[in-house]
Amino acid sequence: MRPSNPPVNPWFPLRQPNPHTRLRVFCFPYAGGGASIYNNWGAALPASVEVCAVQLPGRERRILEQPFRRIPALLDALEPVLAPLLDKPFVFFGYSMGTRIALALTQRWQARGAPLPLGLVMAAAGAPHRDRPSRDDLDDANFVELLRSYEGTPPEVFAHKELLEMVLPSLRADFSVADTLLPATPVRCPISAWSGEEDPHVTQESLDAWGELTTEELRLRWFPGKHFFLRTVREPLLAALREELVRWCPEVGP
Repeated sequence: MRPSNPPVNPWFPLRQPNPHTRLRVFCFPYAGGGASIYNNWGAALPASVEVCAVQLPGRERRILEQPFRRIPALLDALEPVLAPLLDKPFVFFGYSMGTRIALALTQRWQARGAPLPLGLVMAAAGAPHRDRPSRDDLDDANFVELLRSYEGTPPEVFAHKELLEMVLPSLRADFSVADTLLPATPVRCPISAWSGEEDPHVTQESLDAWGELTTEELRLRWFPGKHFFLRTVREPLLAALREELVRWCPEVGP
């Protein structure tokens, strides 16, 4: 008899366990994004790096599950599923909303004295300890215009009322997470903060402010494009990520 395939973990649907793993990269998505945005990333990284793209409730194959609106509850659910995968050194990659999750998790673990990531790559977001207006109170019309301004939602979503109504609750929940004000507690791991050169939602000042959230080195990097530069300059982005991983964990090789 052939051995049965292990069941797919809904939190890591794309994960391909690698017996030669020396480093894991946990990738957290932007608002409305799912694990599929990180599909095939592993092929562009060193062979000993295992990519673990996080699938949050309320999207893709978890579309029928209730999305989280608050970071503490999300972290409470995440920690038990992350725990078995922390037997190797690891790095967090967060994109837009995902930067909040990655930093909040690191701050929580630092307060406990738990092992920390070797580094944080924080893309398409300003530092989350600076106060800014919440978008929870926007009515649907204004919230839809906000979504349009990010240019990340597929046009067919706006063209079909039923589809838009189906995804709005999850998107609103994600924006509540993305708007969370986090403590100004610096973490003891380096941060690499990235932005699109034409992203109207991330200013130079807000990117520089990531330096207030680390006791280690801050590196800034700008890519051509707007907020969703991970779609438009995928190869340069992955080359930059590879560079950071090798710098933080030379054991993974070139």
